[in-house]
Amino acid sequence: MIEQLKKYRRDLHQIPELGFEVHKTRQYIVDHLKQYDCEITEVCGGVCAFFQSNTEQDSGASQKSAIALRSDMDALPVAEKTGAAYCSLHEGSMHACGHDGHMAMLLAMADELSRIIQSLPHNVLLIFQPAEETTGGAGDMVAAGILSKYNVKRIYGFHLWPMLEKHRIGSRAKEFMAKSSEIDIRIHGKSAHCAYPEQGIDALAIGCELINELYQMEKTELSSEEFRLLKFGKMISGTVRNAIAAETVLEGTLRCFSEDTGSFLSSRMIETSAMLEKKYGCKIDFHRTDGHPPVINDTPLFEEAKELLAEFGFHTFEVPFMLAEDFSFYQRAVPGLFLFLGTGTNIPLHNNLFDFDEEVLQTGVNAYLKILKEVYIGK
Repeated sequence: MIEQLKKYRRDLHQIPELGFEVHKTRQYIVDHLKQYDCEITEVCGGVCAFFQSNTEQDSGASQKSAIALRSDMDALPVAEKTGAAYCSLHEGSMHACGHDGHMAMLLAMADELSRIIQSLPHNVLLIFQPAEETTGGAGDMVAAGILSKYNVKRIYGFHLWPMLEKHRIGSRAKEFMAKSSEIDIRIHGKSAHCAYPEQGIDALAIGCELINELYQMEKTELSSEEFRLLKFGKMISGTVRNAIAAETVLEGTLRCFSEDTGSFLSSRMIETSAMLEKKYGCKIDFHRTDGHPPVINDTPLFEEAKELLAEFGFHTFEVPFMLAEDFSFYQRAVPGLFLFLGTGTNIPLHNNLFDFDEEVLQTGVNAYLKILKEVYIGK
């Protein structure tokens, strides 16, 4: 199987596409799925493959339950520098987040399911989903009704993870990956010559003070046990070196795991802004844009997987990751478990040199098979 996994991964690696515009990728997947006895559905720019088991149906159930396995499809706007023989053929785009590997695992699973589906007590749905890196294609897939259509009762997904030892599998119960919100603040001051600062309202200085106030607030006003993050990565201000800045723009990110925490921090940012408005006579606009919900792993599924996948050196992460992932949309509809598959590489995701040993994909397939063969989901 490893040679087939390599072929899938390297073929897909050469045709990276962005967002929902994954036409070549989708066609590649569909062409390979057509050889199997499965129901293929193209939906929201992605593809679903439904494998139906004809084993005796649960008494009283109108449709046999299904387990879903999910892979993302899209790449990143990164110019690849790996120099690999299978390097990207699409200039300026690269599979730098391992989605090519995720798809390869599910294509290999399709081949396995063609042989074992009739021995399973449940149906299986393979989900190939676009736009994980952008607007969150998972939300569109769920809204299209694919989970309810196929009576999906639980869902699993793997993501390659460089910081985890090669072939090792890791996850944690409950909070796993954060909700991401964008914070945009615009401070309106008044320009003046630096020689006459009393005639202006220094938007740059106010911006610096606001950042310090917000960092201190986030650090001291919430319990250390409450997972969250507030950081500003961009500040735009001023026009020339000898003039008081009339305007400052701050762009940051808020990561958390609960609505209460997000609402509290937003309220305090607004209150702190109002305090500085009163103090300096400026005007401050605050805007928060929410991204994907948090990935909250189902505890029973985690405990079950921890035992089932012990042979893979299962690792339980002590704290969640302040990264965002749209797998969360599936988890809002059905119990779900998101796991990391270690590549043991020094180069991080989203790097133009990212690559990995494809043998780890075999580990992912073996883990998927273990789950499908060992779990029972009932009606």
